[in-house]
Amino acid sequence: MAARTLDETDRLLIEALRADARQSHQSIASALGVSEGTVRSRLKRLEAAGVLRVTTIRNIDALGDHAFAYLWITCDRTRLRDIGQALAADPLVGFVASILGRADLMAIVYQPGPADLVRYVDEQVKTLSGVMDVRTEPILQLVKNDARWGLVRSRGE
Repeated sequence: MAARTLDETDRLLIEALRADARQSHQSIASALGVSEGTVRSRLKRLEAAGVLRVTTIRNIDALGDHAFAYLWITCDRTRLRDIGQALAADPLVGFVASILGRADLMAIVYQPGPADLVRYVDEQVKTLSGVMDVRTEPILQLVKNDARWGLVRSRGE
């Protein structure tokens, strides 16, 4: 979708889904003043272009015993992309970014429990080629996790 910018209907459609992704195409069409076919075709086009992806977000508090943590990873910067991609390939890693400052990479990870977190960091992260140091900061309580940001990369990136 690089060659085409989003128009107002696209933006309103995305906002309607952000508010409630479970609503029907007919409901969205009525709210936007367009046909159901328009909603359906635009959704298909936006998904195919990687502009949006409709997904499920779990209630973290309902997971029971769990461990979320920030990982601050110092690495050989020539291996940064490979390390970042290896972390991103893990379904229990929710966020990976190359950063400047206290580390080279920052990741947010989920593990079923604290012992699993320690094992994951020691056996999976610290053993990646080029990783020099990992500082782990467990998340004790989420005060805000705003899924409305909805910022994700397409599956191919």
